Amino acid sequence: MILSRLVLAFYLTATLVLMSLPPANWGQVRPLPDPDMPSYLAPDQVSGKLTLSLAETMKPLVRAWVEEVVHRHPKLNIAMAREGSDTGLAPLLAHRSEVAAMARRMTADEIAEFVREYGYEPTEVPVATDALAVYVHKDNPLTGLSLDELDAMFCRERHRGLKYVVDSWGLVGVMDEWFETPVQLYGRNGKSGPGNFFREEICKGGTLHPQLLDAQGLASVVLEVGTDPNGIGFSAIGYRTPMVKPVPIAMVKGGRYVEPSLQAVMDASYPLRRNLYLYIA
Repeated sequence: MILSRLVLAFYLTATLVLMSLPPANWGQVRPLPDPDMPSYLAPDQVSGKLTLSLAETMKPLVRAWVEEVVHRHPKLNIAMAREGSDTGLAPLLAHRSEVAAMARRMTADEIAEFVREYGYEPTEVPVATDALAVYVHKDNPLTGLSLDELDAMFCRERHRGLKYVVDSWGLVGVMDEWFETPVQLYGRNGKSGPGNFFREEICKGGTLHPQLLDAQGLASVVLEVGTDPNGIGFSAIGYRTPMVKPVPIAMVKGGRYVEPSLQAVMDASYPLRRNLYLYIA
């Protein structure tokens, strides 16, 4: 009963936000709540302990939820699983948490493992939308990239089918003094949440290029690109600075370029977006 009440509180008090946005930006881009969402009516005071496990990407949103829920239910003790997990799932499967906040859906194999542990399937609750942006230096005249061009830049295998490696700016239509300028890649490694999402979405399950410089975090990616006129990197959609500019993305070469905006993320026209989930034991 405690758990079901708490999860309901989480779901109804959480605003649908872009997880990649830094907290300072939330108020600037917050979408309107679903008008059909019922108002939250606090039940009797909930008490007890609940342990959460979470992916790195989910930390800002979950912390905001925890603060709000504990404010409404001060007798409730909410703890975070101490052990590290790229996905937030391992503690849930090991019975060390009751809720996992994940930046992707559980796979069929993971659900099967959960069923072996618990005897039933987990409850899946989509709670937010996340998006990555691709950034270049502010002086780069690039006007847009297609998914297969990104694949040929960032990925070793080029599963999307482009026949050549994109290792200079002229190969994506940037002319004049940029034509023979080499491309310098920045991002996060494939084991991180954002890096894995980018690898799965752009590389179609392939591997990131070994020449990609692995930054310490998503903010660091933007800082590096902002100091390197030849640089291009993927980072959170909310980390734009005056030193960089986001790259519009097309699904295919010759297709419509879509800016990484709040509206494009919400209406699903922007390609580099995903849902985020709570999984409840």
